[in-house]
Amino acid sequence: MFRASKAIGKKRYFIVKGSNVASINKSTGAVTIKKGVKKGTYDITVKVTAQGDKNHEKGVVTGTFRITVK
Repeated sequence: MFRASKAIGKKRYFIVKGSNVASINKSTGAVTIKKGVKKGTYDITVKVTAQGDKNHEKGVVTGTFRITVK
């Protein structure tokens, strides 16, 4: 699961790179590897947006992680 732990407000998760290999729950950040993905190592880039609130600006963070399908 990919998390933005200090984000304020409603968060949304998106796969920027690697959507052919995995999907992501836009609300929770849970990543699922798609059926039929061939064995190998893949990089997945995820963008998280946080809505903010009256005291905090909107925020965006992007992170890349590597998965290995065996």
